[in-house]
Amino acid sequence: MSHVALRSLLRFASLSSLPEPARSSVRVAGRLRLNPQEAEDERALDAFRQRLAAMDREVPVVDYGAGTGAGEKPPVRRLSEVYRRAATGPAWGRFLYGLARAMRPTRVLELGTNLGVGAATLAMALARTEAEGGPAGRVVTLEGAPAYAEVARQSLAEMGLSERARVVVGAFVDSLPDVLDGEGPFDLVFIDGHHEEAAARTYVHAIRPALSSGALVILDDVEPGRPVRRAWRSLAEEADGSAWLGKYGLLVYR
Repeated sequence: MSHVALRSLLRFASLSSLPEPARSSVRVAGRLRLNPQEAEDERALDAFRQRLAAMDREVPVVDYGAGTGAGEKPPVRRLSEVYRRAATGPAWGRFLYGLARAMRPTRVLELGTNLGVGAATLAMALARTEAEGGPAGRVVTLEGAPAYAEVARQSLAEMGLSERARVVVGAFVDSLPDVLDGEGPFDLVFIDGHHEEAAARTYVHAIRPALSSGALVILDDVEPGRPVRRAWRSLAEEADGSAWLGKYGLLVYR
């Protein structure tokens, strides 16, 4: 999706159910505007994307969401293909960056690091806020495929973000409990992995006790007909506020 198309979509999204300050933060992020310093961050992220798109190395894929069984030989994919299939796109990346800038969270949780584009986007937003005198935010991001996690770690280090974003490797069901106990409370959560209805509900319910008041949870892949959309609709009935942005489903908990 282009920046122009996304800006139009977000302009007409219904945010009436979202409580403040989440509603204001989403509105600000939805303008997709960048100041000169933020544009510098986006150029660095674009260069990161270009590097990933050119990576022809093949890596094994361990996909817990798809049910890779014990003892099975994992499939192999080129990193460039992994990037094209699953990485956060530039337009939605700008929205995610803007949301982190507007919210100024101190603790951010991501489920589904993939190759690190989302984590780098969030970490850069937090770093920019701290450089301007704001709070010192940190990201912890979970990834089930060791090869993906290693690429993300190396890339975050090359971008000077390794102290800002920590990559945890392992199936979410195994790694999430310790992260929730030791890293929270979280102000912003981005769930972009294990795209199944029951899994999405399970993870949100597990995360809720580790949320700060007014925390925002983002579920990716909530387009009509997708399993995560069904999960988001049921979770919205339990939340203190919600909004559907086409690709993202938002939940706010007080």
